[in-house]
Amino acid sequence: MSDFDNVTPMRSDPALLKPKAKELLAAATWAGNFEPSLDRDYLVKGWLDKGTLTVVFGQSNVGKSFFALDLAHHISKGEPWGNHRVNKGNVLYIAAEGGSSFPNRVSALDDPEFWVIAAPVTFAGKASDAASMVEMVQYLASQSGKFDLIVVDTLSRVMGEGDENTAPDIADLVKNLDVLRRGTGSNIMLIHHSGKDIARGARGHSSLRAAVDTEIELTRDEVGVITAEVTKQRDGPTGYKFVYSLQQIELGRDQDGDPVTTCLVEPINGGNNERPQVSGPALAALNTLGELLVERGEVLRDPRYPGTPCVPHKEWMEASIAGGQLSASDKRETHRRVFNREVEVLKGKGLVSVRDNLVWALKD
Repeated sequence: MSDFDNVTPMRSDPALLKPKAKELLAAATWAGNFEPSLDRDYLVKGWLDKGTLTVVFGQSNVGKSFFALDLAHHISKGEPWGNHRVNKGNVLYIAAEGGSSFPNRVSALDDPEFWVIAAPVTFAGKASDAASMVEMVQYLASQSGKFDLIVVDTLSRVMGEGDENTAPDIADLVKNLDVLRRGTGSNIMLIHHSGKDIARGARGHSSLRAAVDTEIELTRDEVGVITAEVTKQRDGPTGYKFVYSLQQIELGRDQDGDPVTTCLVEPINGGNNERPQVSGPALAALNTLGELLVERGEVLRDPRYPGTPCVPHKEWMEASIAGGQLSASDKRETHRRVFNREVEVLKGKGLVSVRDNLVWALKD
């Protein structure tokens, strides 16, 4: 006699099942009845799906908030982002990290159309604001429509008395974010920091990564070029990249006449995964730049600029024209026009950066 011979047969009358058993029976589906789901309910195709949990992480000062604001802005406008399709949606940005600079970052955007809460918020422990936030968002939704993205900036500021390095506290955070996610139907985007060991990913307990649906890592190279990469995507491909820099802009002048500045995301190369190749006059100009940087490149000790050598743009142009490889013409003006055209090609491909009449090579 096998063990299975002692199993009580399933009751043939579903009315006799206990309530929980009835609930489970209602959830049971014959596998052969499933049909493929071909359409994804996305906010940004390949990057963000609706109703999921996302974490965006990177080292301090890599520009995580600028990245999140740029995404939020495009989603609220329904405008393509990084050559990816976008479904327009209502957005709430919870700036729990706050700071006096945050309003400036928002005001730099072109006619922003999303809500901001710049106040202390907690999503962990007994003092969690998750239920109250759901109630508030549902009220706003009754006035302006369902919300599709809620940005929580940053994890460390919404942990309350919790410890991001312990599994129970991270589990409590995720539970509360799930309350917010289920209560609003939104994608919850959590902004977080990298750990001391960059190779190990986001800071804190590893259970966070297991819980999220999407993970986006931000890294910055030595010349200030930032790459956002999808490093985890539940039921989807990873490896999508968005390459950009932070362009400083002036908002106005303060009471002493000094400029007040902030930054905007400036895409580079459309986010292609592979470094582009060039040939002909563009390659000649690029090679000339490389020689100049080695011979007389200067590192400017200014926080606005990359910490790598640069040379004056005019010096690069003159050396490129003198090299005679831009055009077969004997007219200087033709060479100058070709040079200017190829500089735009190199900038568009993310191979050089030109600012304030200075030029940097963007290395591999």
